[in-house]
Amino acid sequence: MPKKILGPFDKLQGVERLVADPGAEQLQRLEKQINAVLAEFGCNCNGHANGLHRDEYWHGDLSGIVKRCCPHSVQHVDKAGNTVTATVSVDIRTLRVEVDHNDEIVAWIYEES
Repeated sequence: MPKKILGPFDKLQGVERLVADPGAEQLQRLEKQINAVLAEFGCNCNGHANGLHRDEYWHGDLSGIVKRCCPHSVQHVDKAGNTVTATVSVDIRTLRVEVDHNDEIVAWIYEES
């Protein structure tokens, strides 16, 4: 099935990166803002085309992305085999989504640094 990629979204370009502990209210505002942008573009959660109601929390996907907008630690193994810990966060201004022929999101694409 043909797929298309939407984004980055103009309405998210002014969003500033979050601080280490932004608080629940700021996370909820960001989640609602992103959800509104996705709804504006007609993006649906998986299963919407089968008559399921639109899930404003995208089965936790959106909540997970919003939480990763806060600086958090990740580990990876470098070329020498050493485990390296880095602090990164999602830059929501880079958010793009891949949607299928039903405009259901099949992939979230974003930069994390």
